Amino acid sequence: MSAFHGFPDLPGADETAFCKIDEVYCCGNARYGNITTFTNTTKKHPVINVARDIHHHRTTDENISMYIDVEDNLLKKITSVWYKQGFLEALGVAADPGVNRESPLLAVAASYVLKVANVFTAFRYFLQPHLKDIGPKIVSNYSRTRNWGNAPVKCLAWHPHTTKIAVATVDDNVRVYCSEVQFVSMLKCKAQGHVSSLCWRPYSASEIAVGCEQGVIVWTVDPNSMFTKPSSSNAIVLKRSGHSPVTDVSWSPNGDLLISCSGADTSMMVWDVSMETAVPLRRVAGGGIVFARWSLDASKVFAATSSIIFRVWETKRWTPERWCARGCRVLAACWGPNDLLLFAAKGEPMIYALTNTGLMSGAQTSKAVPILDITKVELASGHPVGGPVLDMCWDPTGRYLALLFEESPLIAVFCTTHLMMQLKITPCCFINGVDNELPLTMAFQQNFTDGACLTIAWSSGRIQHFPIVYNM
Repeated sequence: MSAFHGFPDLPGADETAFCKIDEVYCCGNARYGNITTFTNTTKKHPVINVARDIHHHRTTDENISMYIDVEDNLLKKITSVWYKQGFLEALGVAADPGVNRESPLLAVAASYVLKVANVFTAFRYFLQPHLKDIGPKIVSNYSRTRNWGNAPVKCLAWHPHTTKIAVATVDDNVRVYCSEVQFVSMLKCKAQGHVSSLCWRPYSASEIAVGCEQGVIVWTVDPNSMFTKPSSSNAIVLKRSGHSPVTDVSWSPNGDLLISCSGADTSMMVWDVSMETAVPLRRVAGGGIVFARWSLDASKVFAATSSIIFRVWETKRWTPERWCARGCRVLAACWGPNDLLLFAAKGEPMIYALTNTGLMSGAQTSKAVPILDITKVELASGHPVGGPVLDMCWDPTGRYLALLFEESPLIAVFCTTHLMMQLKITPCCFINGVDNELPLTMAFQQNFTDGACLTIAWSSGRIQHFPIVYNM
């Protein structure tokens, strides 16, 4: 039987789902309906539609010069390219006869050096295939946000203790919305380009880590300040050679350590932000570290690589346990209660569970167990649902699991319960967009006390709060 059997029917045409209250699936008119008709639990939540904020922004404006271009001499051209793009690109400029008309001998010498360098580069890529892509392409390859490069919302993150949410938009601004204030803080500095991930620091009302192309930027945003655009003096840039672009950042549940990952680096950096120092955790096999997830009690860290290998680190002695996914790399993962880890591999319609690993139990026969077959099906409404997972998240209470799919416009929410040390997964509801919207990314609110609240960023730039309320 399909995992999607037993879900409530999707809303009719021109309708959308607003919430679920005590097993009642509440839907209404997509354009004129209002969630307050059903519940006031999100009445004080910030209303967000980033499309209005970025409508007049042109991503090319920053690259338009106000000055007349002048023809630099060859040395200046080579030096500039070397500084901005690296040695190989500078060799390419020197070897290009169309650019290097001043010194044909230098062009010939540079072309031979470039050929030798390309041989060594090809050999290096053979040994380390995760280094083939550079810059934003690495982030795009490993991002769990649909169409990350052109999405109006690149990522979002709820604060763990307050009703405050940070949203990174296509213009690489990070906007902070809070239920307690009317104004929106906007975080932006020169180093903050190609934002990949966001994470608030636990037990701090003001610190947020931003993963981007150059490294990690840790902002301090005074919640009592009336300034909507904090200056770059409020930001600390953490970077290491070879550790860019950063594809994921994650604070420990205690708020004392920050982990950063880069798809181009086989080391996972564990930062002491106050000292601005990092300890690299490195293993040879597996390629670049794509993302990491702390367990709820901070005793373990799950680290996914760009290959089929993933590791579970024990955080007292920082020793790893190595695992291999079947077929392809792990694309999404999340921790739940009792140190239960759920994960999904790229291109495979299956959710796996991993528990009682050898790190804690001493067992040598632990293995990942398939727990949910999400093979793609077509609903009676004609909507496809299921197939390979793009992202997944578990609410803080461990009662609801949300799945975002690569090939479906719907988000599926399942109920999860623990019975006799076994995880039981049952249907809850689907969440659909308005018109032809596609879900880009999602996150559960961390401090929602009335049940669970899933926040979804849609392709139109609309941010939706979908509460699941239980009064019983």
